Amino acid sequence: MSIRTYYHDSPPGAISLPHDILPPAPSDRMAALGWQFWMLSGDNIESQAAEIAIQAGYTRPTDKFTMSAADTIESTDSESIESKARMAVKLWASKDHYTPTASCVGLIIAGKAHLDMEDPIENKWIRVILTSGVLFHMPQGAHMRVAFEDPDGYLDVLGWTNENVPPSDIDWIKAEDNHDHPVRLNYLDGLGTHR
Repeated sequence: MSIRTYYHDSPPGAISLPHDILPPAPSDRMAALGWQFWMLSGDNIESQAAEIAIQAGYTRPTDKFTMSAADTIESTDSESIESKARMAVKLWASKDHYTPTASCVGLIIAGKAHLDMEDPIENKWIRVILTSGVLFHMPQGAHMRVAFEDPDGYLDVLGWTNENVPPSDIDWIKAEDNHDHPVRLNYLDGLGTHR
């Protein structure tokens, strides 16, 4: 099963989009933006994902964690990737976009959600559907958002990070607050664009 990435002009976070008529975002554009997606299948998707992650330099696995549309858990553990992901989902309910302060690789074990990613070169948004078996590389400094169509929606995720990046350094910055953040500026510099 291939993974379709497509441009959309609806309000960020909108979920009622006609997926079949929207223009595709080419895989080379996604790669240029730092995003990569793989569709894994079979009984050993975690092993397949670990092999891809390690080859890409992401050797520290996280525990599996759940991101839930109905999550109301307050984050108090600054060292926990899970608590940060849960808090991010709670904040994303406002349809704001956030920027990750570190790159990572993630595998969707179960669930379904929409992932919106900014294309700052075209000044558009790109969407991909996250479902079981999708492995993705998320670049540091990109604007992104996860949205659930179902109020009971969730994602079970297994992630890998770089050994040199402690979990306490992995966070999400609200998009409107990060225009001058070094992580965001480095990302835009790498694309050859400034906003």
